Amino acid sequence: MDAQVSMTPTPRRIEHFATVALFAALILVPGLGLVLGIDRVSVSESEMRELASFPVWSWKPSALTTWPDAFQRYFEDHFALRNRLISIRASLLWHVLGTSSSETVIAGRNDWLYYADDGGIDDYLQTERFTMAELDDWRMMLERTDAWLKARGVRYLFLIAPDKQMIYPEYMPTTLRRMHPDYRADQLLAYLRAYSTVETVDVRPALIAAKPSELLYHHYDTHWNDRGALVAYGVIASKLAQWFPAIRPLERSDFQPSPSATSGDRTTMLGLTDARKTALPGLVPRLGYSYQIVEPATPDPYGEDGRMVSRGRSDLPRLLVFRDSFASRLIPYLAEHFSRAVFLWQNDFEPEVIDKEHPDVVIQEFVARHLVTYRAYPDGIPH
Repeated sequence: MDAQVSMTPTPRRIEHFATVALFAALILVPGLGLVLGIDRVSVSESEMRELASFPVWSWKPSALTTWPDAFQRYFEDHFALRNRLISIRASLLWHVLGTSSSETVIAGRNDWLYYADDGGIDDYLQTERFTMAELDDWRMMLERTDAWLKARGVRYLFLIAPDKQMIYPEYMPTTLRRMHPDYRADQLLAYLRAYSTVETVDVRPALIAAKPSELLYHHYDTHWNDRGALVAYGVIASKLAQWFPAIRPLERSDFQPSPSATSGDRTTMLGLTDARKTALPGLVPRLGYSYQIVEPATPDPYGEDGRMVSRGRSDLPRLLVFRDSFASRLIPYLAEHFSRAVFLWQNDFEPEVIDKEHPDVVIQEFVARHLVTYRAYPDGIPH
């Protein structure tokens, strides 16, 4: 008599079936999600780049070699759950191993994050210092800028904004060994004080003095917060008040705390969508601001627009600022003191803008790390 074959699935068969089903899902889900448009975006915030677009097919013979590569780039950028997988990996590396998933972000101690790109890590390590020729190029460029403006009755102020690691070096990884105790900013400011009459402002001593009292830079962001910016503004405004008596610098007592929750720009670059929200130590004026933003029509609340123009009391001077992202938090404080203030997101001095805007004072601001990547070019300034 033939033995009856049991049709009841055994635990081992169930296990095998589940394994096959899971494997099939892992293979099919990315492609299926791509077809269905799951997680479809055109720009990756964490990678700060535009993702590959779907390649257009061509019947040219060359398409047989170029189209497959283009489609592979598209698939790698758009398969389903890509952003979630990036976030999971970044979270494991940071929270478990204490390391960064991005070459552009440094995971410091006590959950501090620092910006490594754009000259940040090079300026911190100081593996390459300014040469004397480079320092003199900076001197000549700034002096020509100053002289060109003075000939038109315009004041000029040169500002270097300190990176976070210059104010909070104690949270940087101990594995990073610096080759020199100071920075390129120290070299340049010392050289200008010794060999030039260009007006410079060094906000770093004031920030270091205020550091024990309160947090001045964001844990998860490269920039100073409202309180750090107010400290820096105080140094700048004191200099401006010497030139323009109508300017009365704002005091800390003019503001009240106004915290807001954010994760910070470095966590975004890591892809940490689950990053802990931190209360930013914000400040708002007790009596409000007297100026208004007239360009653009809907300004970014953190001053991230390429061009911003404010309008204040007509009896006040006019300001033009060439700047980078570090001046964003300075905009509300500075705009209060000018009848017209124009903030341009560019480090380069542009004479044509002076002829158009007719400012009374020009501030040229550089974040310190840009001194690594920016090359001074004196011949680019008219004289």
